Amino acid sequence: MAASAQSATAPTLPRFDQRGVVAVSGCHLAHDIYGAFVSTILPVLMARYGIPIGAAGGLVSAYRLPSILQPFLGYWADRYDARLLVVSLPAVTALAITLLGVAPSYSVALALLLLAGLSSAAFHPAAGALVSWTGGDRRGRAVAYFSTGGEIGRMLGPVLIATALAYIAIEQILLLIVPALAMCAYAFVHIAGRGARVVRPPPPAALRAAIRAQRGPLMLMGTIVLLRSLSIASFQTYLPTFMTQGGSSLQTAGLALTIYEIGAVCGQFVGGGLSDRFGRRRLMLLSQVTAGPALFAALSYAQEPAGFAFLALGGVLAVSAGSVQVAIMQELLPGNRSVATGISYFLSFESSVVATLVIGLAAQLFGLANALSVSVWLSMASLPFTLLLPETGRPTAG
Repeated sequence: MAASAQSATAPTLPRFDQRGVVAVSGCHLAHDIYGAFVSTILPVLMARYGIPIGAAGGLVSAYRLPSILQPFLGYWADRYDARLLVVSLPAVTALAITLLGVAPSYSVALALLLLAGLSSAAFHPAAGALVSWTGGDRRGRAVAYFSTGGEIGRMLGPVLIATALAYIAIEQILLLIVPALAMCAYAFVHIAGRGARVVRPPPPAALRAAIRAQRGPLMLMGTIVLLRSLSIASFQTYLPTFMTQGGSSLQTAGLALTIYEIGAVCGQFVGGGLSDRFGRRRLMLLSQVTAGPALFAALSYAQEPAGFAFLALGGVLAVSAGSVQVAIMQELLPGNRSVATGISYFLSFESSVVATLVIGLAAQLFGLANALSVSVWLSMASLPFTLLLPETGRPTAG
């Protein structure tokens, strides 16, 4: 099946725009820092409002729920100037979340998090599409920069807010909006201001016809994302519990998860660029074939020093295809890249939710070690579906 149904309407930039890609990726980093505040300040909000953990979960859900709208918000972004969304929405998200410090009631906090979730759901499709335009013929590399920015933001967020709360009261966290405003101002100059380097993307192609033309590959990608998310989300969620059940301290379990996440960040960064050089499908296949054995080894040697090395390697190999998945979706729908990005993020998020629930239930029935092993096997089951995918990105020589 050809991945060029919309190629006539989807021109790309002739070269990789390093400064433009860094500006969009910096917005992603700045945006996701604030989303990562939510879990860290949850105990403070519980104490302030006198709410049980179930109601606290409602706050987190209010932030995450709008993610289901990402494909639809992507449709809107394709028909608007996505550059303006990319340079403004990180500030909107940051403002909504830092205002939690002065939110007088649970209902106000709920409304602020719903606003932040809508801002986040609109930002990711628009920014993911824009970064691919600025990447020119190095789309995989550009998406890798973008994905890495988000990963770093999610790693820095809890550290930033926890450190800040050691010195200031939660009512003063509005001060932390300054980095977001600075990043948005910098990005505006390079992305949307007068004389900006990044041009406005062309008008979108007809979406219904594009989806119909790529129906088979899109269904394959949905299956692949679901299966791959089983092991990735399961390790991110249940690894500390697995470690402590095996006799590790909570500190060691936390260190293990950090090592896995560092490996994931490295995998995101290198995967996209390698797919530009060697091909998207080839990189996906390599990730699927090699990640499984590394993760099995990490489970087998979890209580030994070698286990940390296998965890890092497993993180690199398992997540290296994350940015490649986004690039493939964009190449299947090149005239509707924000929609493609929204679909990709929606599938990843919802698949992670399903994976967490399914593996949690399996752990109750068969034990956590067996459940995690099954998640790895199911992730590797995506291999035959990947073989059926068309090669959407032409390998390059340099």
